[in-house]
Amino acid sequence: MHYSLVAKNTLYQFASRLVSSFTGFLIAIIIARFFGVLGFGEYIKITSYVTLFYLLIDFGLNAIFLNLEKQDFKTFFYLRIFISSLLFIIINLVAFILPYDVNSLSGFSFNTKLGILIFSLSVFSQSLILSSIAIFQKNVNFKFYAKGIIIGSVVNLILVFGLAFLKFSILYVLFAFVLTGFLTGALHIMDTKEKLLPFSFDKKYARDIFVLALPIGLMLLFNLIYFRADIILLSLMSTTKSVGIYGLSYKFFDFLIAIPLFLSNAVYPFLIKYKNDQAIFKKLINRYLLIFFSMSLVLILVFWFSTPLFTFIKSDFSKASIPFRILLMSLPFFFVTSLIQWALITKEKQKFLMYTYFFSLIINIFLNIIFIPTYSYLASAWITLVCEGGVFLILSIKLLIVLNYIRIGNKNYE
Repeated sequence: MHYSLVAKNTLYQFASRLVSSFTGFLIAIIIARFFGVLGFGEYIKITSYVTLFYLLIDFGLNAIFLNLEKQDFKTFFYLRIFISSLLFIIINLVAFILPYDVNSLSGFSFNTKLGILIFSLSVFSQSLILSSIAIFQKNVNFKFYAKGIIIGSVVNLILVFGLAFLKFSILYVLFAFVLTGFLTGALHIMDTKEKLLPFSFDKKYARDIFVLALPIGLMLLFNLIYFRADIILLSLMSTTKSVGIYGLSYKFFDFLIAIPLFLSNAVYPFLIKYKNDQAIFKKLINRYLLIFFSMSLVLILVFWFSTPLFTFIKSDFSKASIPFRILLMSLPFFFVTSLIQWALITKEKQKFLMYTYFFSLIINIFLNIIFIPTYSYLASAWITLVCEGGVFLILSIKLLIVLNYIRIGNKNYE
């Protein structure tokens, strides 16, 4: 029974991602063609910097909320809105002090910082979306999630094309993203059927859920910086053109690494259900690891030979095929670690995940700082492959221990 539910809800998420990625692909083409490699580079700087904070909006709250017997959605929702308000302030305060070099066009210009101010409003729409996902996941029904994402994506495409065609600046394009984000979030909240008024807030419940989520939140923070450190460091240490080239390759790769997240979202409720039944839990993990790994190999084969399509966007982006192929080689690691990560969260190994991603983050930043000045975006692509391989190795060993496949002495080591 759970296989059909997992398949159906993965299909809903995949369909929404397919539409959002296809419209995102068209939007990337529109921005690249109308604004050129420099304009696209600015767009990547702005969106990469702001989305760096998106996982902090989640902060592991969904995972904890689903695992609690008492589920106070109002407090859960308003806690996330409060976190988003703090993040909005932090995003813009940090952006204000980011450097800019006029001669090399590296760093964050005044217009870039203004774009960040506009696009950072999306943290609030992201709160609506993430909160609603908890309910969809709880009910194992992502149909309404798909509806909201598809409608928002199509409306966003229409707005962006109209603004670019009419030669509005990139700032108006960013505002279109914010508006459609709120449209998607509003649709999602309405479809949850949850009541948010009259306002109520249980301080103790909010404090408890936040404390329980803290290890996951920190893990997600380290994980996110780990994923986005290359773009941020490229923005500070390399040219805007290099950011545009690498940013476009990562846009496509980002679509692919979202697929295991959809699968994990659909599998997670069943991992929670059978977390105390070691035999069934092992069987679920083994089967889905094979599915995740097989899917990654198929995707590598398909997309490896599609890289010449970058030149159809604009000749300036022809070099994007090289970092994209390097990133593709890391796809099996991303797929498998996605499931392993949620399996370990189910077994309450959040602190181990937090330490693992913190260590990986330090290594990632250290390597990027050393090699970006010489090898630019190629260094970032190879470092992503190496670091994700390291994370896969560490988490795999931990999972084998948790599942009692590896024992230390007479007891399994945890």
